[in-house]
Amino acid sequence: MKNYFLFDTLIQREKTAPMILAARKLIELLNIDAPSFKGAKNDLGSEFMGLDRLKFLEHYAYNLTLAADEKRDILCFEQSSLISHAHTKDILLNDANLKFEIAERLQKHNVSLNLDVNVVSLEQLLLEEVGAEKLASLLKNPFGNFQTARFLGSNACRAKKYRKEDLLIQLLDLIKLKQIKHESTYESDGFEVFDASPLLAKKLGSKAMLDMFDNAADFVLVSDARSFIMFDFYQKELEKVSGRDIGLSVLSLAELLLLAFGETNKKAIGLDQHKVAITLI
Repeated sequence: MKNYFLFDTLIQREKTAPMILAARKLIELLNIDAPSFKGAKNDLGSEFMGLDRLKFLEHYAYNLTLAADEKRDILCFEQSSLISHAHTKDILLNDANLKFEIAERLQKHNVSLNLDVNVVSLEQLLLEEVGAEKLASLLKNPFGNFQTARFLGSNACRAKKYRKEDLLIQLLDLIKLKQIKHESTYESDGFEVFDASPLLAKKLGSKAMLDMFDNAADFVLVSDARSFIMFDFYQKELEKVSGRDIGLSVLSLAELLLLAFGETNKKAIGLDQHKVAITLI
């Protein structure tokens, strides 16, 4: 099996801590060589590219170089960091002028650009490296009695090139989890406008949550740290804006799989840090 760095420097770590803890716990359970990516620059979010493209590319090129120099691939367990790292590598490999400019910027900090590194999603690692057979052997608590609403958000179209949706579906089938149909799968969670207009952000978030709630989801499965923040940390505020109770648990893929594999210690995987209680165990 390959060597990785687990990219766990997510945004707003006090709000995304459950995602981080669960990812670390899952990697430990599967005996994958993926220590935390120490020294990596934190995730800015793919939307930052529209504000300062060169700064964005320099930021993630630094991480790519750091991992490449250590001969480790970058393992991303959420969508935004996956897009940002993979997109940066893609752009620089296909634009010689930009590559030269970013290399010069890094050189000022005594860093020599190195793009000899892969950026891998958690789903890809699980099914292409660990394998469905081993994962199936770990299954202790199938989710056959539950149905989830997958929320991919408005960044999902940007992510399609770098993450394989069929792999996620394979994993959900493996743990027997049903999926509901709902209209908000690819809509905004509101995060990208939160700083400019908190009220608009909460209206967008509540619209998506109510759609999933009204379609009888038992919980929401998110792919992005931003969605986790909006739907879990701010859910009470979404309820106030919409004038309705929601009370819908929010899980990341790592948390879901740990539950399916029999982990019941809520503190060990961060479930005790959720704002909305997890009632699946």
